Amino acid sequence: MTTTASASRADATGSGGAALEIERVTKAFGAFVAVDDLTLTVPSGSFFALLGPSGCGKTTTLRMVAGLEQPSAGTISIGGRDVTGTRAHQRPVNTVFQSYALFPHLTVRENVAFGLKRSRASGIPGRVADGLDLVELGHLADRKPGQLSGGQQQRVALARALVNRPALLLLDEPLGALDLKLRRQMQLELKRIQTEVGLTFVHVTHDQEEAMTMADTVAVMNRGRIEQMGSPAELYELPRTSFVANFLGQSNLVAGTVTERLTKRGLLGVDVRGTRVLVPQARAVRTEGAVLVGARPEKMRLLVGDQAPGRGENVLGPGVVTDVSFMGVSTQYQVEVAGLGTFGVFAQNLLGGATVAVGSTVRLAWAVDFTFGLDGAQARDEGTVDLDDEP
Repeated sequence: MTTTASASRADATGSGGAALEIERVTKAFGAFVAVDDLTLTVPSGSFFALLGPSGCGKTTTLRMVAGLEQPSAGTISIGGRDVTGTRAHQRPVNTVFQSYALFPHLTVRENVAFGLKRSRASGIPGRVADGLDLVELGHLADRKPGQLSGGQQQRVALARALVNRPALLLLDEPLGALDLKLRRQMQLELKRIQTEVGLTFVHVTHDQEEAMTMADTVAVMNRGRIEQMGSPAELYELPRTSFVANFLGQSNLVAGTVTERLTKRGLLGVDVRGTRVLVPQARAVRTEGAVLVGARPEKMRLLVGDQAPGRGENVLGPGVVTDVSFMGVSTQYQVEVAGLGTFGVFAQNLLGGATVAVGSTVRLAWAVDFTFGLDGAQARDEGTVDLDDEP
Protein backbone atom coordinates (compact mmCIF):
# COMPACT_ATOMS: atom_id res chain seq x y z
CA MET A 1 0.00 0.00 0.00
CA THR A 2 1.28 3.50 -0.86
CA THR A 3 1.46 5.90 2.06
CA THR A 4 0.03 9.39 1.80
CA ALA A 5 3.49 10.97 1.93
CA SER A 6 4.80 8.68 -0.80
CA ALA A 7 1.76 9.30 -2.96
CA SER A 8 2.16 13.05 -2.53
CA ARG A 9 5.79 12.90 -3.57
CA ALA A 10 5.00 10.74 -6.57
CA ASP A 11 2.39 13.27 -7.62
CA ALA A 12 4.93 16.07 -7.27
CA THR A 13 7.60 14.39 -9.35
CA GLY A 14 5.67 12.25 -11.80
CA SER A 15 4.45 8.67 -11.56
CA GLY A 16 7.36 7.03 -13.33
CA GLY A 17 10.08 7.28 -15.90
CA ALA A 18 10.28 6.42 -19.56
CA ALA A 19 12.59 4.12 -21.46
CA LEU A 20 15.40 5.67 -23.49
CA GLU A 21 16.36 4.09 -26.80
CA ILE A 22 19.44 5.14 -28.74
CA GLU A 23 19.73 3.41 -32.09
CA ARG A 24 22.86 3.56 -34.27
CA VAL A 25 23.67 7.11 -33.21
CA THR A 26 26.83 8.73 -34.52
CA LYS A 27 28.07 12.24 -33.75
CA ALA A 28 30.95 13.71 -35.72
CA PHE A 29 32.61 17.08 -35.28
CA GLY A 30 34.36 17.46 -38.61
CA ALA A 31 36.73 14.53 -38.99
CA PHE A 32 36.49 13.63 -35.29
CA VAL A 33 33.89 11.00 -34.40
CA ALA A 34 32.84 11.57 -30.79
CA VAL A 35 30.13 8.89 -30.72
CA ASP A 36 30.44 5.96 -33.08
CA ASP A 37 27.34 3.95 -34.12
CA LEU A 38 26.00 3.74 -30.55
CA THR A 39 23.00 1.56 -29.75
CA LEU A 40 21.64 1.05 -26.23
CA THR A 41 18.39 0.84 -24.32
CA VAL A 42 17.80 2.24 -20.83
CA PRO A 43 14.73 0.57 -19.27
CA SER A 44 12.01 2.67 -17.70
CA GLY A 45 12.56 3.42 -14.01
CA SER A 46 16.20 2.34 -13.94
CA PHE A 47 19.33 4.11 -12.73
CA PHE A 48 21.75 3.93 -15.66
CA ALA A 49 25.35 5.16 -15.69
CA LEU A 50 27.57 6.05 -18.64
CA LEU A 51 31.10 5.65 -17.33
CA GLY A 52 34.31 6.51 -19.10
CA PRO A 53 37.36 8.78 -19.32
CA SER A 54 37.36 12.32 -20.68
CA GLY A 55 36.82 12.35 -24.43
CA CYS A 56 35.11 8.94 -24.60
CA GLY A 57 31.81 10.40 -25.86
CA LYS A 58 29.65 10.09 -22.76
CA THR A 59 28.86 13.80 -22.35
CA THR A 60 28.20 14.18 -26.08
CA THR A 61 25.75 11.28 -25.80
CA LEU A 62 23.99 12.99 -22.90
CA ARG A 63 23.78 16.27 -24.77
CA MET A 64 22.18 14.52 -27.74
CA VAL A 65 19.59 12.94 -25.45
CA ALA A 66 18.91 16.36 -23.91
CA GLY A 67 18.51 17.95 -27.34
CA LEU A 68 21.53 20.22 -26.93
CA GLU A 69 23.29 18.46 -29.82
CA GLN A 70 21.85 16.76 -32.89
CA PRO A 71 23.23 13.37 -33.98
CA SER A 72 24.94 13.08 -37.35
CA ALA A 73 23.09 9.80 -37.84
CA GLY A 74 20.72 7.54 -35.92
CA THR A 75 17.63 8.04 -33.77
CA ILE A 76 16.81 8.80 -30.14
CA SER A 77 13.47 7.80 -28.62
CA ILE A 78 12.04 8.56 -25.17
CA GLY A 79 9.03 6.59 -24.00
CA GLY A 80 8.62 5.14 -27.49
CA ARG A 81 8.50 8.57 -29.17
CA ASP A 82 11.19 9.60 -31.64
CA VAL A 83 12.62 12.89 -30.38
CA THR A 84 15.66 13.05 -32.66
CA GLY A 85 14.60 16.22 -34.48
CA THR A 86 12.95 18.02 -31.55
CA ARG A 87 14.43 20.88 -29.56
CA ALA A 88 15.53 20.61 -25.95
CA HIS A 89 12.45 22.32 -24.49
CA GLN A 90 10.17 19.94 -26.40
CA ARG A 91 11.61 16.84 -24.74
CA PRO A 92 10.38 15.34 -21.42
CA VAL A 93 13.88 15.70 -20.02
CA ASN A 94 15.61 17.72 -17.32
CA THR A 95 19.35 17.93 -16.69
CA VAL A 96 21.29 18.44 -13.46
CA PHE A 97 24.78 19.78 -14.12
CA GLN A 98 27.96 19.88 -12.06
CA SER A 99 27.47 23.64 -11.72
CA TYR A 100 24.24 24.07 -9.78
CA ALA A 101 23.09 27.07 -11.87
CA LEU A 102 20.92 28.42 -9.03
CA PHE A 103 19.74 32.02 -9.02
CA PRO A 104 21.62 33.66 -6.11
CA HIS A 105 19.00 36.38 -5.56
CA LEU A 106 16.12 33.89 -5.21
CA THR A 107 15.29 31.76 -2.19
CA VAL A 108 15.47 27.98 -2.29
CA ARG A 109 11.68 27.85 -2.68
CA GLU A 110 11.75 30.36 -5.53
CA ASN A 111 14.56 28.51 -7.31
CA VAL A 112 12.63 25.25 -7.21
CA ALA A 113 9.45 26.98 -8.41
CA PHE A 114 11.15 28.82 -11.27
CA GLY A 115 10.53 26.28 -14.03
CA LEU A 116 6.99 25.61 -12.86
CA LYS A 117 6.12 29.31 -13.02
CA ARG A 118 7.57 29.65 -16.53
CA SER A 119 5.43 26.73 -17.72
CA ARG A 120 2.40 28.10 -15.82
CA ALA A 121 1.94 24.78 -14.04
CA SER A 122 -0.84 24.22 -11.54
CA GLY A 123 -0.44 23.46 -7.86
CA ILE A 124 2.99 25.08 -7.66
CA PRO A 125 3.21 25.61 -3.85
CA GLY A 126 2.35 21.99 -3.09
CA ARG A 127 4.69 20.59 -5.73
CA VAL A 128 7.55 22.76 -4.51
CA ALA A 129 6.95 21.71 -0.90
CA ASP A 130 6.86 18.03 -1.85
CA GLY A 131 10.01 18.42 -3.96
CA LEU A 132 11.91 20.02 -1.09
CA ASP A 133 10.69 17.35 1.32
CA LEU A 134 11.98 14.71 -1.08
CA VAL A 135 15.51 16.14 -0.88
CA GLU A 136 15.05 16.87 2.84
CA LEU A 137 15.42 20.65 2.54
CA GLY A 138 11.95 21.86 3.46
CA HIS A 139 13.34 23.59 6.56
CA LEU A 140 15.69 25.69 4.41
CA ALA A 141 13.10 26.89 1.88
CA ASP A 142 13.55 30.60 2.73
CA ARG A 143 17.35 30.66 2.54
CA LYS A 144 19.38 31.95 -0.39
CA PRO A 145 21.81 29.60 -2.23
CA GLY A 146 24.80 31.44 -0.76
CA GLN A 147 23.69 30.31 2.71
CA LEU A 148 23.81 26.61 1.77
CA SER A 149 26.59 24.05 1.57
CA GLY A 150 27.59 22.55 -1.76
CA GLY A 151 25.65 19.38 -1.08
CA GLN A 152 22.54 21.35 -0.15
CA GLN A 153 22.80 23.44 -3.32
CA GLN A 154 23.03 20.25 -5.37
CA ARG A 155 19.86 18.98 -3.69
CA VAL A 156 18.07 22.21 -4.60
CA ALA A 157 19.11 21.76 -8.23
CA LEU A 158 17.82 18.19 -8.09
CA ALA A 159 14.48 19.25 -6.58
CA ARG A 160 14.11 21.95 -9.24
CA ALA A 161 14.54 19.31 -11.96
CA LEU A 162 12.26 16.73 -10.35
CA VAL A 163 9.25 19.00 -9.76
CA ASN A 164 8.99 19.51 -13.53
CA ARG A 165 8.00 15.83 -13.77
CA PRO A 166 10.49 14.77 -16.44
CA ALA A 167 10.22 11.32 -17.97
CA LEU A 168 14.02 11.22 -17.96
CA LEU A 169 16.47 12.89 -15.59
CA LEU A 170 19.99 13.42 -16.92
CA LEU A 171 22.85 13.85 -14.45
CA ASP A 172 26.01 15.35 -15.96
CA GLU A 173 28.86 14.79 -13.46
CA PRO A 174 26.58 16.29 -10.77
CA LEU A 175 28.84 15.53 -7.80
CA GLY A 176 32.16 16.61 -9.30
CA ALA A 177 32.34 19.88 -7.38
CA LEU A 178 31.77 18.30 -3.96
CA ASP A 179 34.43 17.14 -1.53
CA LEU A 180 34.88 13.42 -0.95
CA LYS A 181 32.67 13.13 2.15
CA LEU A 182 29.80 15.11 0.62
CA ARG A 183 30.13 13.22 -2.64
CA ARG A 184 29.67 9.89 -0.87
CA GLN A 185 26.67 11.20 1.05
CA MET A 186 25.07 12.47 -2.15
CA GLN A 187 25.66 9.16 -3.91
CA LEU A 188 23.44 7.48 -1.33
CA GLU A 189 20.92 10.33 -1.47
CA LEU A 190 20.60 10.20 -5.25
CA LYS A 191 20.02 6.46 -5.16
CA ARG A 192 17.39 6.85 -2.43
CA ILE A 193 15.59 9.56 -4.37
CA GLN A 194 15.66 7.60 -7.64
CA THR A 195 14.25 4.53 -5.90
CA GLU A 196 11.53 6.57 -4.21
CA VAL A 197 10.30 8.51 -7.25
CA GLY A 198 10.84 5.74 -9.80
CA LEU A 199 12.09 8.02 -12.57
CA THR A 200 14.63 6.99 -15.19
CA PHE A 201 18.03 8.44 -14.27
CA VAL A 202 20.91 8.56 -16.76
CA HIS A 203 24.10 9.51 -15.00
CA VAL A 204 27.32 10.49 -16.80
CA THR A 205 30.54 10.22 -14.81
CA HIS A 206 34.22 9.34 -14.96
CA ASP A 207 34.12 8.27 -11.30
CA GLN A 208 34.02 4.48 -10.92
CA GLU A 209 32.77 4.63 -7.34
CA GLU A 210 29.84 6.87 -8.29
CA ALA A 211 28.74 4.56 -11.07
CA MET A 212 29.09 1.39 -9.02
CA THR A 213 27.44 2.83 -5.90
CA MET A 214 24.33 4.21 -7.58
CA ALA A 215 23.60 2.54 -10.91
CA ASP A 216 21.61 -0.60 -11.65
CA THR A 217 23.38 -0.85 -14.99
CA VAL A 218 26.72 0.62 -16.06
CA ALA A 219 27.90 1.11 -19.63
CA VAL A 220 31.66 1.64 -19.93
CA MET A 221 32.46 3.88 -22.90
CA ASN A 222 35.73 4.14 -24.78
CA ARG A 223 36.44 5.98 -28.04
CA GLY A 224 32.78 6.64 -28.71
CA ARG A 225 31.63 3.04 -28.26
CA ILE A 226 30.32 0.84 -25.45
CA GLU A 227 33.10 -1.51 -24.35
CA GLN A 228 30.91 -3.46 -21.95
CA MET A 229 27.55 -3.06 -20.25
CA GLY A 230 26.07 -4.82 -17.23
CA SER A 231 25.55 -4.65 -13.50
CA PRO A 232 28.38 -3.14 -11.43
CA ALA A 233 29.20 -6.55 -9.94
CA GLU A 234 29.30 -8.22 -13.36
CA LEU A 235 31.62 -5.60 -14.86
CA TYR A 236 33.95 -5.70 -11.88
CA GLU A 237 34.11 -9.44 -11.39
CA LEU A 238 34.12 -10.40 -15.05
CA PRO A 239 35.55 -7.67 -17.32
CA ARG A 240 35.58 -8.63 -20.99
CA THR A 241 38.29 -6.24 -22.24
CA SER A 242 41.56 -4.97 -20.83
CA PHE A 243 40.20 -1.42 -20.94
CA VAL A 244 37.28 -2.32 -18.65
CA ALA A 245 39.56 -4.37 -16.38
CA ASN A 246 41.87 -1.40 -15.88
CA PHE A 247 39.32 1.43 -15.87
CA LEU A 248 36.82 -0.13 -13.46
CA GLY A 249 39.06 -0.66 -10.46
CA GLN A 250 42.55 -2.14 -10.74
CA SER A 251 43.62 -5.40 -12.31
CA ASN A 252 46.75 -7.50 -12.48
CA LEU A 253 47.13 -8.62 -16.09
CA VAL A 254 49.87 -10.87 -17.42
CA ALA A 255 50.36 -12.22 -20.93
CA GLY A 256 50.27 -15.95 -21.64
CA THR A 257 49.38 -18.59 -24.21
CA VAL A 258 46.66 -21.24 -23.96
CA THR A 259 48.38 -24.64 -24.04
CA GLU A 260 45.65 -27.04 -22.92
CA ARG A 261 41.92 -27.45 -22.38
CA LEU A 262 40.84 -29.41 -19.32
CA THR A 263 37.33 -29.97 -20.65
CA LYS A 264 36.00 -32.11 -17.82
CA ARG A 265 37.05 -29.50 -15.26
CA GLY A 266 35.99 -26.56 -17.44
CA LEU A 267 39.46 -25.04 -17.27
CA LEU A 268 42.13 -23.70 -19.59
CA GLY A 269 45.82 -24.24 -18.95
CA VAL A 270 47.81 -21.10 -19.77
CA ASP A 271 51.58 -20.90 -19.97
CA VAL A 272 52.87 -17.71 -18.31
CA ARG A 273 56.63 -17.69 -18.85
CA GLY A 274 56.95 -21.33 -17.88
CA THR A 275 54.34 -21.30 -15.11
CA ARG A 276 51.02 -23.10 -15.58
CA VAL A 277 48.06 -20.91 -14.64
CA LEU A 278 44.48 -22.21 -14.72
CA VAL A 279 41.58 -20.09 -15.99
CA PRO A 280 37.90 -21.12 -15.84
CA GLN A 281 36.74 -21.46 -19.42
CA ALA A 282 33.49 -19.69 -18.57
CA ARG A 283 35.52 -16.66 -17.45
CA ALA A 284 37.69 -16.49 -20.58
CA VAL A 285 36.98 -14.32 -23.61
CA ARG A 286 38.99 -16.64 -25.83
CA THR A 287 40.06 -20.24 -25.44
CA GLU A 288 43.14 -20.42 -27.67
CA GLY A 289 46.20 -18.42 -28.60
CA ALA A 290 47.37 -15.25 -26.85
CA VAL A 291 45.48 -14.33 -23.70
CA LEU A 292 45.78 -11.98 -20.76
CA VAL A 293 45.38 -13.70 -17.41
CA GLY A 294 43.77 -11.35 -14.90
CA ALA A 295 43.03 -11.15 -11.18
CA ARG A 296 41.95 -8.26 -8.96
CA PRO A 297 44.46 -7.10 -6.28
CA GLU A 298 42.12 -7.91 -3.38
CA LYS A 299 41.76 -11.49 -4.65
CA MET A 300 45.51 -12.08 -4.36
CA ARG A 301 47.51 -12.89 -1.24
CA LEU A 302 51.17 -13.05 -0.37
CA LEU A 303 52.91 -16.34 0.42
CA VAL A 304 55.88 -15.69 2.70
CA GLY A 305 58.71 -18.14 3.34
CA ASP A 306 57.62 -21.76 3.05
CA GLN A 307 53.91 -20.90 3.29
CA ALA A 308 52.02 -23.24 0.95
CA PRO A 309 49.21 -22.22 -1.42
CA GLY A 310 45.70 -23.44 -0.77
CA ARG A 311 43.88 -26.08 -2.77
CA GLY A 312 42.70 -24.68 -6.10
CA GLU A 313 45.01 -21.66 -6.15
CA ASN A 314 47.21 -20.28 -8.91
CA VAL A 315 50.73 -19.24 -7.91
CA LEU A 316 53.22 -16.84 -9.51
CA GLY A 317 56.65 -15.83 -8.31
CA PRO A 318 58.89 -15.49 -6.54
CA GLY A 319 58.82 -11.72 -6.44
CA VAL A 320 60.11 -8.88 -4.27
CA VAL A 321 57.93 -6.44 -2.32
CA THR A 322 58.86 -2.97 -3.60
CA ASP A 323 56.28 -0.82 -1.82
CA VAL A 324 53.95 -1.05 1.19
CA SER A 325 51.14 1.49 1.70
CA PHE A 326 48.96 1.44 4.81
CA MET A 327 45.43 2.53 3.79
CA GLY A 328 43.56 2.05 7.09
CA VAL A 329 41.21 -0.82 6.26
CA SER A 330 43.82 -2.44 4.02
CA THR A 331 47.50 -2.51 3.18
CA GLN A 332 48.50 -2.24 -0.45
CA TYR A 333 51.60 -4.02 -1.69
CA GLN A 334 53.54 -3.69 -4.91
CA VAL A 335 55.39 -6.87 -5.87
CA GLU A 336 57.92 -7.03 -8.69
CA VAL A 337 58.11 -10.43 -10.39
CA ALA A 338 61.05 -10.84 -12.75
CA GLY A 339 59.94 -11.05 -16.37
CA LEU A 340 56.26 -10.42 -15.54
CA GLY A 341 56.17 -6.90 -14.12
CA THR A 342 54.61 -5.34 -11.03
CA PHE A 343 51.54 -6.77 -9.29
CA GLY A 344 49.26 -5.06 -6.77
CA VAL A 345 47.98 -6.93 -3.74
CA PHE A 346 45.41 -5.53 -1.29
CA ALA A 347 45.41 -7.22 2.12
CA GLN A 348 42.67 -6.40 4.63
CA ASN A 349 44.00 -5.29 8.00
CA LEU A 350 42.58 -7.77 10.51
CA LEU A 351 43.37 -7.69 14.25
CA GLY A 352 46.41 -5.47 13.69
CA GLY A 353 48.33 -8.15 11.80
CA ALA A 354 51.94 -7.48 10.87
CA THR A 355 52.71 -6.25 7.37
CA VAL A 356 55.26 -7.75 5.01
CA ALA A 357 58.31 -5.50 4.76
CA VAL A 358 59.74 -3.91 1.63
CA GLY A 359 62.44 -6.14 0.20
CA SER A 360 60.77 -9.38 1.29
CA THR A 361 60.67 -12.28 -1.14
CA VAL A 362 57.14 -13.56 -1.64
CA ARG A 363 54.96 -15.53 -4.01
CA LEU A 364 51.50 -14.53 -5.24
CA ALA A 365 48.51 -16.85 -4.79
CA TRP A 366 44.88 -16.50 -5.75
CA ALA A 367 41.91 -18.80 -6.33
CA VAL A 368 41.48 -20.23 -9.79
CA ASP A 369 37.79 -19.28 -9.58
CA PHE A 370 38.73 -15.59 -9.33
CA THR A 371 40.85 -15.68 -12.49
CA PHE A 372 39.61 -14.22 -15.77
CA GLY A 373 41.03 -14.41 -19.29
CA LEU A 374 41.03 -11.63 -21.89
CA ASP A 375 41.97 -11.44 -25.54
CA GLY A 376 45.71 -10.77 -25.58
CA ALA A 377 45.83 -9.99 -29.31
CA GLN A 378 43.05 -7.40 -28.98
CA ALA A 379 44.79 -5.70 -26.06
CA ARG A 380 48.01 -5.50 -28.07
CA ASP A 381 46.23 -4.01 -31.09
CA GLU A 382 44.37 -1.43 -28.99
CA GLY A 383 47.43 -0.55 -26.91
CA THR A 384 45.44 -0.77 -23.67
CA VAL A 385 48.05 -3.02 -22.02
CA ASP A 386 51.83 -2.92 -22.34
CA LEU A 387 52.85 -6.31 -23.71
CA ASP A 388 56.48 -5.50 -24.46
CA ASP A 389 57.55 -8.18 -21.98
CA GLU A 390 55.26 -10.84 -23.42
CA PRO A 391 56.98 -14.23 -23.65
